[in-house]
Amino acid sequence: MSIVLSRAAVSRGASVGLSIEPFLPEHAEAVQSFNRRLEARGSTFRFPDTPVPTWLPPQDGVPVYQEYYLVRDQEAVRGGYILKPQAFWVEGSVRMIADYRLPVSEGIVDPRHAIVGMLTLKDAMKRQPLLFGLGMGSPEEPVARLLKIFDFPIVPCPFYFRIIRPKRFLQGIEFLRRSNVNRKLLDLVAASGAGWVAMKAAHRVRNRYRHEASRFSWSEEMTFGPWADAIWESAKGAYALCAVRSSVVLDTLYPSEENRFTRLKVSENGMTVGWAVVLDTRMRNHRQFGNLRVGSIVDCLALPGREAGVIAGATHFMESRKVDLVVSNQLQRDWCHAFVANGYLHGPTNFYFAVSPALGKLLEPLEESLEQTHMTRGDGDGPINL
Repeated sequence: MSIVLSRAAVSRGASVGLSIEPFLPEHAEAVQSFNRRLEARGSTFRFPDTPVPTWLPPQDGVPVYQEYYLVRDQEAVRGGYILKPQAFWVEGSVRMIADYRLPVSEGIVDPRHAIVGMLTLKDAMKRQPLLFGLGMGSPEEPVARLLKIFDFPIVPCPFYFRIIRPKRFLQGIEFLRRSNVNRKLLDLVAASGAGWVAMKAAHRVRNRYRHEASRFSWSEEMTFGPWADAIWESAKGAYALCAVRSSVVLDTLYPSEENRFTRLKVSENGMTVGWAVVLDTRMRNHRQFGNLRVGSIVDCLALPGREAGVIAGATHFMESRKVDLVVSNQLQRDWCHAFVANGYLHGPTNFYFAVSPALGKLLEPLEESLEQTHMTRGDGDGPINL
């Protein structure tokens, strides 16, 4: 069921006795009941049922954390949302801005509570006017349509991919194998070897960087250190908008005890020029990647002009791991060029970036600033689904 509301409907929300407040320990049982009601009516959405976040709890001295807010009436919890405040470099200075995450409403299963979703966004904008959204899947998803109502510009973060093992890719890419005709055709191309030749040729023609890539090497690191702080200080001025990527923040987002993250320090002729965080994931019945082994470049930073070298180093590492393909989403112009220079191809994206009106004003002219906005999968919910 699709429910369309206007801004005017939000102002009537107060009359139905709803309040929005931080998630406290005494609310845990009501949140659990809320989640059970959603599940009983077929929804897959769930709100965290404990008040302290398991990912990014508030910590002294760490400028990235999460806050949980609940929508309640006198009887029950009717929804909630998450704010992820984080220090960002914004047009030459550091400011706290926030990611609007996981708005969940009982309105998705009960039209009587349709107002809840709009109230969460209005409350989030009041608490943190410098707000953004990231991910969303499609501009037609409910959360994206809600952001549009409140005048959030929404732009795609392009998707880049490079096929490393063409035969495995053709036999396993679920996104392209959803019809019997496509499956038979892809199996035939894989068996003939024509797919290998065509894909390798496509990447080679586009790989303008292959003759220079040998200058760059990589090393695996357990943590980020002063070398990462030096990269951040040198790189930040190149961006209109970029999350602070200091060693403290990076070690919080990609902690050493989380062994699925690989932290790569990239050097050029012995000098550190950047880094990348990558994943090597064996998919299981993924709706797009099936059972392929997918390498993901989920975050990165480089000295200005060294972006392509960092991607070359990260790509060589993923090739050494024998993944089937490497993927990434990027927004900033130089990083997009870096992937193209390394032979990556464009594909359809399910990753979008939305900017609140207040944040958009700081970034005027917005169209130019978006070209210099560094957003990756590490900037929103983290590299989920990868």
